[in-house]
Amino acid sequence: MRINIHAGHNPDGMAACGAVGLIRESTEARAVKDRVMAQLTAMGHTVHDCTCNNGTGKEDVLKRIVAACNSHEVDIDVSIHFNAAANPKPDGRTTGTEVLVYGKASPAVPWAQQIADSIAALGYRNRGVKERPGLYVLKHTKAPALLVECCFVDDPDDVAIYNADRMAAAIVAGITGQAAETTADAARLAAMSREEFVEYIGRMAAADMQTSGILASVTAAQSILESGYGKSELALQALNLGGMKAELSGNTWASAWDGRVYIKDTAEQREDGSYYTITAAFRSYPSVAAYLADHSAYLAGARAGSDLRYAGVVGCRDYRQAFQILKDGGYATSLEYVGKLCAVVERWNLTRFDGVSQEPDGSLWANIAGLSYTWAEASNFGQMLAQSGIRTELRRVNILE
Repeated sequence: MRINIHAGHNPDGMAACGAVGLIRESTEARAVKDRVMAQLTAMGHTVHDCTCNNGTGKEDVLKRIVAACNSHEVDIDVSIHFNAAANPKPDGRTTGTEVLVYGKASPAVPWAQQIADSIAALGYRNRGVKERPGLYVLKHTKAPALLVECCFVDDPDDVAIYNADRMAAAIVAGITGQAAETTADAARLAAMSREEFVEYIGRMAAADMQTSGILASVTAAQSILESGYGKSELALQALNLGGMKAELSGNTWASAWDGRVYIKDTAEQREDGSYYTITAAFRSYPSVAAYLADHSAYLAGARAGSDLRYAGVVGCRDYRQAFQILKDGGYATSLEYVGKLCAVVERWNLTRFDGVSQEPDGSLWANIAGLSYTWAEASNFGQMLAQSGIRTELRRVNILE
C-alpha cells in the first residue's frame, strides 16, 4: 500500500498545538505517528510523513498538511489525533475512540471501521465511524482520508490504558488487516541490531526449551541463520524465522496448516551443489512466539512414514548432533547446513541459553587462570576474579610434576 500519515496540529508549545489534558495531543500524536510509520515501513508499505511542524496558525497548519498529502499518489491519508472534553473524573469507563470520515460513501470507511474496532480491542469504548464533511483534511485531500481520534486526553480512564506502542500497533492492524501483535513483532524485528536479535531470540528459545525439550541453541541458531538475523523478507512479512513451508512435503506430520500463507521464490540446492529456484507457500504467523511453538512441534512430531523424521532431537544435549539430525531428516537442502549452524552457535555463544553441559558424559572443561607461590596470593586472585563473575577453584599443585 501507499499511505500518507500525519500527526495533527503544530508541535507542542506552538500556536494550534492541539488539546492538552493529562497528556498532550501534539506530543502523543507524533509518538503514535512515528510508530505507525515504522511498523508500516517494516511491512514493506510505502509511507509518507505529511506532518506540519512550522505552521503559523490553525489554518496554515491544515493547508500545509493537505498540500503535503496531495503531493503524493497514495491509497489513503491517515490523520492521527487525540480527543478532548471528556469526564475529568475517573469512573471506571473510558470515553473511547472514534474514526472520522468525510461521508459514509467514502472509500476510507472500511479502513476506518477496522481501525476503530482494533483500538477498541485495547479496552476503549468504541464510538464508531462518524461523518465529518466539514473537516478541512477530510474535505480537501485527493485520496480517501480518515482521522483517528485515538482516545481522550482528559479522561483518566482513557489515559490509564494508553500506550503509544499498543495504539500504533492497533492502527496498523486496522490499516493492513493484520493482527496488532503481528505488526508489533515485525516492527520490533526491523528495528533490532544483530546483537539485539540474538539476545531476543535466544531468550525466547530458552523459554521454549522448557516445554519442547529442544536445545535453545538449536532453535536460536536456525532462526538466526534462516531469517538473516530477523531481516529476511519472510521474517518481516510472515514472522517465519525458520523457513517453515505451508505444506511440509515428505512427512506425515499430523498438524495441517490452516493459517495464512506467504508466497515467495526460494533457492534450493541439489546434491551436486547446484542451485535452482522454486515458488513456495510459507507459513505466515501471527507472532514470533507462534512461530517458535509451531517450529518445535514440527521438529518433535514430523514423521517419515512410521518413523519420527527428527528422532532424537528432543532431549539431545549436543547441538552438533542435533543439527546433524535435522540435516539427515531433510530440514534443509543446503549441503553446508550443519557447518553454518555450528558457526552461528560458536560465534554468538548460544549454548549459554541452554543451561546444560555440551559434553555427552556431563563433564566440563576448565581453564587454569594462574599460579601463585602463596595461599594468600592465590586467594586474593580468586576473589578478584569472583568479582567479575568468574568461578575459581583453589587447589595446591606440585610444580615438580
